[in-house]
Amino acid sequence: MVFFRILVSISAFYGLAGAVFAQDFQTDIQTDSTRAAGVYHSYEFGEIHDTPAPKGYKPFYISHYGRHGSRRHLGRAAEEAYKYMEAAREAGILTEEGLRLSDDVRTIHAQYEGMTGELSIQGGKEHATLARRMYARFPQAFRGRGRMEVYCQASTIPRCLLSMAFFTGALKDEAPRLQFDYITGEKYLEMLSHDYYDRESYRPAQVEIVDSILRARIDPSRIMKAWFKEGPETDAVISNPYRIMYYAFLYAAGCQDIRYEVEMDLFPYFTEEERIALYTYLNDRIYSSYGNSLEFGDHITWAAQWCLRDIVERADKALEAGSSMVADLRFGHDSGLLPLAALMGLGEVGARYPVADAHLYYPTWKYIPMASNLQLIFYRNRQGDILVKALYNERETAIEAVPAFEGPYYRWKDVRTRFLHLCDEKAAQK
Repeated sequence: MVFFRILVSISAFYGLAGAVFAQDFQTDIQTDSTRAAGVYHSYEFGEIHDTPAPKGYKPFYISHYGRHGSRRHLGRAAEEAYKYMEAAREAGILTEEGLRLSDDVRTIHAQYEGMTGELSIQGGKEHATLARRMYARFPQAFRGRGRMEVYCQASTIPRCLLSMAFFTGALKDEAPRLQFDYITGEKYLEMLSHDYYDRESYRPAQVEIVDSILRARIDPSRIMKAWFKEGPETDAVISNPYRIMYYAFLYAAGCQDIRYEVEMDLFPYFTEEERIALYTYLNDRIYSSYGNSLEFGDHITWAAQWCLRDIVERADKALEAGSSMVADLRFGHDSGLLPLAALMGLGEVGARYPVADAHLYYPTWKYIPMASNLQLIFYRNRQGDILVKALYNERETAIEAVPAFEGPYYRWKDVRTRFLHLCDEKAAQK
């Protein structure tokens, strides 16, 4: 495909041009193997660092978007490895290691039956902890005179509703005076996680790129010999070695998300080299689907315009004189949060790279793990001047194309103008 060859050339050029800025993703995974899970990585709670607010400014309102917490797999990710291993067991083609893997896959699959995609205990703990950390970090916002209302919007999917329940329950424990208003429905699912612009026009090229990445970076022959006996029976059952390798890797990636339900680690079935190679494929695949890639980013960030406009409109209401709103909380998905952060131009989370180079610069385990979150913290002084600071996964983050007032703090009027301009640009795209 000519389009694909052009994209590969773009990737090679940008890869050479930006190599000096590449992150050491291999060391990241060697330091903590669970990071190989990428988008399925459970949330890492790091130390909190805050640049002191400019003199006289105090926090009083928070606008938030949180991805649901750790969950069980869903769809093909929850089925394919189990189906393959069961078929291989029935055909009698499993080696001793393959039988051990099959037993482990059975144990994990038992957690998925009737529960695919549902929030795990780990996921609930993540959101409760995030709420407590938010309160401890900005107690003044929740103690403001007359400000006690919290408006909560959520996707209709149960894992998002439960994440909202854990988050608001913990926040209520910290601040009993708060009053919560909850809402969900198809309207809010669409606003929080809208589908992408003209997806069918770029989908074939996207699939070709990521499939080529998988085949270029890993050879499944060692795994095939380790898990399956050689012979025509194996060739008949395992017609696509890449598929069984990848879906078994997803089972390994999801172990950390259900650690309280079952304690298991499937990563040892893969060599370190294989874990890293499969991580790069998964990483680049997720970036191509939800990130601001050179190839597909314009289509994907288009989907975030409604959520960004909601952020501005609800902030406008919260900033009105006499408002009792202390926080607007949103609970959705990676498919909503990552395009939103990219459209907003939030630091490295919104950066643009070729898909094939994303693993060098864009660690999804860090940027879009389970329970990823965006917080806009609003500050005000006695003169009524409003500043805002962006936190992504609790880290201070720059806002692209907006002049900073001081450090990570921006004038809300400048940020608001920028955000509405971006919404108008995306609205005109179609």
